[in-house]
Parts: sequence; structure tokens; C-alpha cells
Amino acid sequence: MTQHSLVDKAYTKIRENLITANYMPGMLLSENALAKELNMSRTPIRGAISRLESEGFVSSIKNRGIFVKEISMKELLDISQVILFLQEFSIDEVESRGLCFDLEELKMYLDLQLEAEENKDYYKYVQYSILFTRCMIESANNRTMLEFMDSLKDKFVRMAMVNWKVTPNQKHYSANQLNKLIYEAICSENYSSIKRICKETFLKNRDRIIMSTAF
Repeated sequence: MTQHSLVDKAYTKIRENLITANYMPGMLLSENALAKELNMSRTPIRGAISRLESEGFVSSIKNRGIFVKEISMKELLDISQVILFLQEFSIDEVESRGLCFDLEELKMYLDLQLEAEENKDYYKYVQYSILFTRCMIESANNRTMLEFMDSLKDKFVRMAMVNWKVTPNQKHYSANQLNKLIYEAICSENYSSIKRICKETFLKNRDRIIMSTAF
């Protein structure tokens, strides 16, 4: 395997562990431990960490190791608000331009969400939940906007997985009921109701994020 391929392999595996919150914010990793875990030398590990550092997942601390970056309240709020804006824009575009939501694909992701809850697979639940939202946004037929959504997707999944691990006693899987309501409103072409549900959800999440970081 070439050095470039080893860097890609290390990058993919470490990034996966960051997104699934196997490496939690605040953890201190080391090149030696990562090299042993992935059964490779430190050189590709170093290349992978450089890429992850540029993406804002980790930071290297001289003479200490690799620090898994915390998720700030501002980042949580910013990403949530951007997703709301994209949802609202897609709804407006569908309504004003006579576009269509892909009901079959939306139903598929909704069913997969519900199945993931039944199987107690929170990671899959989060993935299908954000894919449901992505499918909504795709209806606006704006490639640049969709690419921007894709750039946020993994950070959103990581935030959800970290929250799930640090709040085991809280009720989770709330997006199942939310997306059921959105799907029903889409089927009935009740665009004002879709926007209201999305906005109310954002406001509830915003209050929850602020309260969770207030202490």
C-alpha cells in the first residue's frame, strides 16, 4: 500500500472514531497509540492528523499529543440555524416554483430512522435523520446549497453522538416524531406547517443547547 493510501486509511478511521464519538471531546490522543491501534507507522498518522486539524476536529499540542476539540455552544447554534435556513429556503422554492419533494425517498429515510430506534442503533438513527433533512433540501435543486449541507452533515452527526453519550438519562430519538410530522405536512402540501415545525424545533433545540452549557 502506498504512503498516500495509508494516510487516507488512517484519516478515514480516525475521522470515523471522532464522528461516532469513540474519541470524545477533550480526549488526548497520541501518534504512538494511534499507530499501534491502526497497525501502521507514525508517518501516515501524522498526515491524517494534519488533515483532521485543518477540518477543526483536533489540534496538536507540542510535547503533549493530539487534543480532540470541544464542540462550542456557538458552533452548535450556528449549525442548527444554518440547517433551519436551508430547510426554509427549500420549502419556499418548492412552493413558489412548483417543485416537488421526493416523497418516496423521504418515506424511506423516515422508515429507516424508526427501524434504527427499534434496534437501539443511535448512530444509524442520526444518519438517517440528517439524510431526511438533506432530501428536503435537495428538492430546491441548488447544487451549491446541497454541497454546503454535506459539509455540515458529519459535524451534525458528531454533535448528536457526543450529546447522546454525555446525556444517557435524557430522552433521545426525538427526530422520529419530528420527521413524521414534517412528512405528513409535506404529503398534504401544507408548506406553512412544515416551516412552523422546523422553526419550533430549532427554537426548542436552541434553548436546550443554551441550558445544557449554562452550568
